[in-house]
Amino acid sequence: MKKLSWMLAGVSLAVLAFAVTLSAEESKPTAEIKPEAASTEVTLKGVMMTEASCLPSGGSSKVPVLFVVEGTPDVAATLDAIMKENWPGDSMDADQAKALNEAFVKRLKYYIVPGGVITEKIVSQVRYGHLATAVTGILSEKDGKKWITPSKIEPAKLKYPEKMLAPDKPFKMPGKKPLILKVTDTLSLKCILLPAGKLLARDPFYLVPRWDDPYPKLVTLTKPFYLAEIPVTQEMWESVMGNNPSDQKDPQVPVTQVAYTNMLKFFQALSEKNGGRNIRLPTECEWEYAARVGTSNPAFREKHTVDGSGSPDKTKRLPPVKTKPPNAWGLYDMLSRSFELTSDQWIKNLARNDAVDERYPADELIKAGKILSLTGKGLCVESDFTCGNHEALGDGSGTGYKLCKFRIAVDATPEEIAEMEKAEGKSN
Repeated sequence: MKKLSWMLAGVSLAVLAFAVTLSAEESKPTAEIKPEAASTEVTLKGVMMTEASCLPSGGSSKVPVLFVVEGTPDVAATLDAIMKENWPGDSMDADQAKALNEAFVKRLKYYIVPGGVITEKIVSQVRYGHLATAVTGILSEKDGKKWITPSKIEPAKLKYPEKMLAPDKPFKMPGKKPLILKVTDTLSLKCILLPAGKLLARDPFYLVPRWDDPYPKLVTLTKPFYLAEIPVTQEMWESVMGNNPSDQKDPQVPVTQVAYTNMLKFFQALSEKNGGRNIRLPTECEWEYAARVGTSNPAFREKHTVDGSGSPDKTKRLPPVKTKPPNAWGLYDMLSRSFELTSDQWIKNLARNDAVDERYPADELIKAGKILSLTGKGLCVESDFTCGNHEALGDGSGTGYKLCKFRIAVDATPEEIAEMEKAEGKSN
């Protein structure tokens, strides 16, 4: 999974991919699929990717497909219908989100006839960075599949239904009693008890920007868990560990460039100070669930801006914690100019099957004497803008992303879980 974060690179990939518009004369549909001679050209706009990126089994198919968001009156009517059928309320639950994604597959997925303007270069460029694309051409059908024979391909800006871009409204609220962890005798960290639930993790096919690795899947979290309201600050880290590896020095800014082995020592020190509580990094899916406040609404960049434009701060400086308001669950800085670490081994997260309490602990690598690095196996980190974007982290030596921050998760006790479930029962 060696991809650069679109956080840092923006969407310039789209411009590079389709900088030159090719003429209709260069487009020659294959002999297998022939549009009707009297057909009129139309323009469809959507998310372009290779077929292998949207199949549960993966595979190697390089046939390009387009998940259409805008286009003909029929497209508009179809999108309106599937939104009404699958998104009746303010927020989507996991099953509704899965059904909506599948509706796009069944009703708004168009195959693009290879050859002509569809060059090998274009196919190569969309294999990993899926692009917002306008395809002009003639429509046809074969074997129950919708096809478009393209004469022109250009970058596009997509206009999604307003409902998709509205703020996420949680179905459940956190526990009323937070956990206050002692960091030192004078420092503490508030942790919020988040409810159990289910989400459609990672990115639906109609979302852009999107990568092929985060395949949408249902993940069930069976137990409530605590998550710190803020990332670990430099002040907290230095008070426990006696050093500060961050380049940008500020006691109220999240600590960065922390080696995973040292992170485990930090967790152990806090555990000893807090009666043996199991303190750890959140899993990838726990983090995403928290960032999306338990909903499965698509994580559009427009909803998660940093400086009002959807772009990260190019100075590569992190703001102090609590600079901006928290999300609806009271969590600060989930989306604030940097990646955030999770506990899973990224190399195993290519799995496309639905899961329960999915976790692939990176501790196994440490026990095996392996180093977490960019060139080998590493930790998953979550993107600032879309919840399902991953990248490998270095071992703290500066080879990884320097702005990676992290926050603490704590396992809830059986008594705390029972109390929360009892409260949820009363409110239902």
